[in-house]
Amino acid sequence: MATVVEQYATLEDESAGPVTQVSPKPTAPPPAKLTLEQAEKLANGKSFELINGRMVFKMPDDQHSDAQGLLCIELGIYFKANPIGLVRPEFTHRLWPDSPYEGRVPALSVILNENLKEGERYATRAPDIAIEIVSRDDGWSALFEKADLYLEKGSRVVWIVDPYQKAVVVVTPNDRRWVRDTLTCPEILPGFSINVQDIFSWLAKTSKTTE
Repeated sequence: MATVVEQYATLEDESAGPVTQVSPKPTAPPPAKLTLEQAEKLANGKSFELINGRMVFKMPDDQHSDAQGLLCIELGIYFKANPIGLVRPEFTHRLWPDSPYEGRVPALSVILNENLKEGERYATRAPDIAIEIVSRDDGWSALFEKADLYLEKGSRVVWIVDPYQKAVVVVTPNDRRWVRDTLTCPEILPGFSINVQDIFSWLAKTSKTTE
């Protein structure tokens, strides 16, 4: 997940009327922090995270987007046949329920039925499987820091999908391991498996056409 930080923005409209004061009126400072609700109004539908009241827009590159789409399709097919949960792309998690100034957004969130709350606008725990996807300018220290946060806040497993090395790092509370062949998670998704290389290649790009 590549990100770019946007500066604080004020929600107040500037006056369009003529200036009548001799001295300029001091400009009202922007809010020290934005709440999730305020940030959503400013985002105009763009995906972002909120860190200590500061908006951080998510800027995925092409390989990130391709891998996200392919993995979302595979998980969706699995849940259609095994209705034990669902997968949500770019879903906001309020990992500190008492703080309106924080929101984290995995690339994909796998949430089992027992942890779904109907009508919940923001999840208040990390997903059962949190999935992050590497973009060109991502740093591994930040990715692992985020993985540790998800595990602390309720995730059982984190997948860090790397389109550049064509592999997945599986992170648990006790282990980190690279997977390059078959990705499974029997403790959460019994029967699910996918060839890791299939996450990184659209069939239409690789199949041979016949005349």
